[in-house]
Amino acid sequence: MESPQHIKSRLKSVKNIGQITKAMEVVSATKMRKAQEVALRSRPYAFKALELLETVGNVQVEIPLAEHREIKKTLLVVVTSDKGLAGAFNTQVFRQVEQFLAQEGNASEIHVVPVGKRAVSFFSRRNAKIVESFTGFGDYAMPEELESLGTLLVDGFLNGSWDRVVTISTHFRSTLKQTPLVRELLPIDVTKIHETVREIVPEHGRFSGQNNELGIMNNDQNTEFILEPSPEETLGALIPHLVTMQLYHVVLEANASEHSARMVAMKTASDNASDLADGLTLEFNKARQAGITKEIIEITSTMNALQ
Repeated sequence: MESPQHIKSRLKSVKNIGQITKAMEVVSATKMRKAQEVALRSRPYAFKALELLETVGNVQVEIPLAEHREIKKTLLVVVTSDKGLAGAFNTQVFRQVEQFLAQEGNASEIHVVPVGKRAVSFFSRRNAKIVESFTGFGDYAMPEELESLGTLLVDGFLNGSWDRVVTISTHFRSTLKQTPLVRELLPIDVTKIHETVREIVPEHGRFSGQNNELGIMNNDQNTEFILEPSPEETLGALIPHLVTMQLYHVVLEANASEHSARMVAMKTASDNASDLADGLTLEFNKARQAGITKEIIEITSTMNALQ
């Protein structure tokens, strides 16, 4: 049995760690609620953006960002966190990346844009072809922070640097469930708009099952749009913005998922620290009682010997 002094030292360390993880759990819970609120508020805008992208398919205008061509180069945008202690949040994303790369094989040349320090570290170790890295979007990304990333994706697609843009990020479904999703951002495929909308709709919460209320387009409705000054100029300015907003929504989902995963991880760590502290307290009491009993026996034996 360990000495009471050593057990007491371990117990103190465990309690200190428990206090830290409890504080981190509270902070993560606060950030998670804020990130959820921001992400949920962005959903109606995202739905409208997707609806507007779908209506573009009804306008007889050549859209460069919807051009389907032979895929020789693929740009992979991977969204992770800047910080650790988030459980399996980043691991799930990297596992999805490995699956994507295995399925892709040598079908196309893969270039990477890592978002988050964990993604930068992951692809640096793999010696991947990193086009540019982005970090420090913060706990709650703002639309203007994504403009440089959106411009990079759009301009690269238009000038032929890559023929397809794919994003891999974590989708927030609930506090306890976040799943990695692979989305093809470019070229725009209007046939996949409804599929993307279904992925964005949360399983639980105020927006669950609210597709029609959120203004998602009904295919039975034939809406005629008048575009000024011209369809080409209007869509040429509008579609890159909508692509950036889709990317913004992806980052918001990842932020909410990150804080949820970290909160759950810290709660688990706090519970484990509490259980370990209880066990060490019991062990300390046993060691102290054993020490007291030993001292009583020694005193009694000494008294008997003196008599």
